[in-house]
Amino acid sequence: MLIPVLAVLAAVSVGVSAAFGGLEEAPDEPEQLTKGAEFDQGQVLTRFEDAVVGRAGNDGLGVPGRRYLQIIMKVTNQSDRTVSAYLMDRALPTVWADQKKIKAKDAPITSGPRIVVSSSGRSTYSQLHPGVTSTVIMAFEMRPGQQPPKSVQIDAGTFEWTKTFVSQTYEWYQVTETAPPTEEDRKKGRTSQSRPKVAAQVRLPVTVESA
Repeated sequence: MLIPVLAVLAAVSVGVSAAFGGLEEAPDEPEQLTKGAEFDQGQVLTRFEDAVVGRAGNDGLGVPGRRYLQIIMKVTNQSDRTVSAYLMDRALPTVWADQKKIKAKDAPITSGPRIVVSSSGRSTYSQLHPGVTSTVIMAFEMRPGQQPPKSVQIDAGTFEWTKTFVSQTYEWYQVTETAPPTEEDRKKGRTSQSRPKVAAQVRLPVTVESA
């Protein structure tokens, strides 16, 4: 009987690994995504449509006439309840423009980007309804004279349906991981930090709209 060479090599590899302390799991690497990709984040399903620099009009996006870097997505609320569009602030904890961080995971909402649901480009609102796919725009105001970035990179996290300890009911919770402490953590005597686990990284080229 012939034994496939690959099977023999696999068996030998397992034996050697076991002899030197067993098998090690490879660390989870974030999935690498590009324009048009769809990513299941648990509570929401997100399609990354575009990144655009343009001026706000009378559409509720921002101050009319000012320029904004806009990350445009199609988001489907996969839960059974209406949620705020600002859920996407947690779903996408970090954003870079040309490798410069413009949104940090621990930044307060008041100093972060504007996140709206666009209705045919005429008006905006702030809710994601169950089972409905909506256009969501995450907008960063640009300084006068600031050069548009060439690309953006977005960290995407996930949520999982988890039973709560106290009430024994189920809720959507952000998936986190333990990481080394920051300098601020060390000052407070902490030896580690909990941060959103990055499940995917999305790179989008930036389009500049004509004035």
